[in-house]
Amino acid sequence: MQVAWLDYLIIIFYFLVVFLIGAYFARDKKSSENYLLGGRNMGFITIGLACVMSVFSTVSIVMICGEIYNHGLTLFTGGIVGIFLAIPCYLMFVRFYFKLGSFTPYEYLEYRYDRTVRGVVALSAFYARIIYLATVLYATSIIFEASYGWSPVFSILLIGITGAGYTIMGGSKAVIWTDVFQFFVMIGSFAAVIWVLCSNIEGGAIGAIKTTFAAGHGVPEYSLASFYSLSPYVRLLFWLMVFNAAISAITSASSDQITIQRLLSTSSWKAGFKAQCVSSAFALMFTGVLLFIGILLFAYFQAHPDSSLDNNKGDAALFRFVQTCLPSPLPGLFIAGMLAAVMSTVAAGFNSMAAVWLKECHQKYINRNLSPEGEVRVSKQATFIIGAFAIMGALAMSLSGQFFKQSLVEVGTLFGILGGAVLPAFLFAVLSRRANSTLVWCITFFNFGEVLGYNAWYSLSRTARQAWLKDPLLPWGWAGKLEWYWVALPLAIGVLLCWPWLVTMWRKRILVRISAFLGLIFLGVALTAAVWFGYSNFYVTTEPLERSFAFGLPISFFGAFIILFFCPVQPREKYQGLTLFTLGQPVLALQPDAAPLAAESKE
Repeated sequence: MQVAWLDYLIIIFYFLVVFLIGAYFARDKKSSENYLLGGRNMGFITIGLACVMSVFSTVSIVMICGEIYNHGLTLFTGGIVGIFLAIPCYLMFVRFYFKLGSFTPYEYLEYRYDRTVRGVVALSAFYARIIYLATVLYATSIIFEASYGWSPVFSILLIGITGAGYTIMGGSKAVIWTDVFQFFVMIGSFAAVIWVLCSNIEGGAIGAIKTTFAAGHGVPEYSLASFYSLSPYVRLLFWLMVFNAAISAITSASSDQITIQRLLSTSSWKAGFKAQCVSSAFALMFTGVLLFIGILLFAYFQAHPDSSLDNNKGDAALFRFVQTCLPSPLPGLFIAGMLAAVMSTVAAGFNSMAAVWLKECHQKYINRNLSPEGEVRVSKQATFIIGAFAIMGALAMSLSGQFFKQSLVEVGTLFGILGGAVLPAFLFAVLSRRANSTLVWCITFFNFGEVLGYNAWYSLSRTARQAWLKDPLLPWGWAGKLEWYWVALPLAIGVLLCWPWLVTMWRKRILVRISAFLGLIFLGVALTAAVWFGYSNFYVTTEPLERSFAFGLPISFFGAFIILFFCPVQPREKYQGLTLFTLGQPVLALQPDAAPLAAESKE
C-alpha cells in the first residue's frame, strides 16, 4: 500500500498526542492508588468512554467484520445479550468492591473464602487476560499485514513494545484520558469507511443489506433445525451462543480487572454505575456500527471480487478495502483509528495486570512493606514483564493461525486453558452462604481437565479432517468414532488418584491433596472424552467430522451448583454483608481485632 505523506502525517500526529498525554501525567506525584486507579476521583463520563475503548479493540474490529464476511451475522446476535446484561451484572458484583475499597475484585474472594482461593482465581484470570492481550496484538498483526504487507512478527513487536512503553510512562490517568482522545479518533475512522463504502455500493446502505441477506450472510442459521440442537459438529448453536454471551457478561462484571479497575477509578459505586451505563450505551452503538461495516464490506466485495479474500480469509476484508479504495488522507485516519483501538486495550490491559501483580502477588508474597514509590516502581516493572508475555503469546497465536488455518474468532480456542473456576467462585460468593474454598479448588482442577479434553478434541479432529479432505483415502483417525478406552483410561486414573482423599484420616496430608487435584484433572478429561465418545459414535457416519470451535457443554458449571446446594452453611463472618441477601449488613473484618466495615462505606 502506497501511503501518501499526509497519511503518515496523521499517524505521526496521533502518536505525538498519545505520548504528550502520557508525558503530562507522568509528572504527577505517584502512589499506587494514583498510578493504578487515577486517585479514585475520575468522572463517570470519562470512565464510561474509557471502558468502551478498552473493550472494543482490534479483536472486535477484525473478528466482527471477518465473521460477517465469512459466515454472516448470526454469531453476534447472541453477543448483544451480553451488552444488555452488563448493567444488572454491575449491580450484582461491583458494589461489593467499592464497599471493601478494593484494588482488584479478587480481594473480595479472600473475605468469602481464603487467601488460597483468592490466589488461584487471580492467577487464572491473570492468565486469561494476558491471552486476551496477546489476541489483541495478533489481531493487530492481521491489520498491518493486510494493509502494509508487514510481517506479523514485526507488527506484534512494534505495537507491543510501544504500548508497554507508553503505559509505563503515564499510569492510569494517562491511559484513561488517552482513551477519551482515541474514542473520537475511532469515530472519525469508522465514519470515513462507512461513507466511502456506501458511495461505492449500488443502492447504498439499503442495497448492501439486501445483497448480504440474499447471499445467505444475514442470519440464515435461525431457519435451520440444527441451529437449535446441541451437536458439536454444527458451527453455531443457538442455546450455547446465548449462554456463552450471558456468561461472558457475568464474568466481565465479576472478574475482568480491565473494566473493574476503570470503574473503581470513580468516587463511589453510584458514580461507577453511571459510568457503566455510559459504557453500555456506547458499546451498543459501536457494535451496531461494526455489524453495519461488516454488511457493507460483504456487499462491496460481492460486486468487486478479490481473490485474496477467498477461502474464508474475511479477517482481512476491511483492511483490503482500506488498501485499495480509500483516498488519501483517509487511510491515515483509518490506521490512526486502528492504533487507537489497539493502544487503548493494550495500555489498559498492561496497567490493570500490573495492579493484579502488585496486589495479588508482590505485596502478599514478596514484600508486604513497600513504600508508595516502591509500589509504583514494581507496577512499572510488572508492566514490562506482562508486555513481554503478551508479545510471546501473540507470536504463538500467529503460528497457530497459520498451522490450523483458523480465523481470528477461532484461533483463541487452544489458548483458554485456565479460568473455568473464575466465574463459579464469584457467583457462589454473591449468591450463597454455602460457598466454600474446597468446592472452588475442586472445580478449578476439574475444569482444567475438561478444557484440555475439549482442546484435544478440537485440534485433533480438525487436523484429521483437513488431512482427509486432502486425501480421502486416509483413515478418519481422530475425526472418526472415538474408542471407549479413551474414556476408561483417564477415568480409571482419576478415580485411583482421588481415592486416598476419600479416606478421612488421610485427607489433610499434602501429598494426598496433590493426588486428588491431579485426579480431578483426569476426571475432567474423562468427562470430555465421554462426551466426545457419545457424539462421535452417534453423528460420525458417512464422513469424518471436526468439533466446532464454539462447542462446549457447561456440565461442570451446573454440576457445581448442584453440589453447592448440599454444602454446609459457612460461618457468619464469611458471608455477612458480602452476599446479595445480606448486602445491607456490616462486613465482619478479616482480622478479629479490626473494626467491621460499615454497610455502605466507601460509597
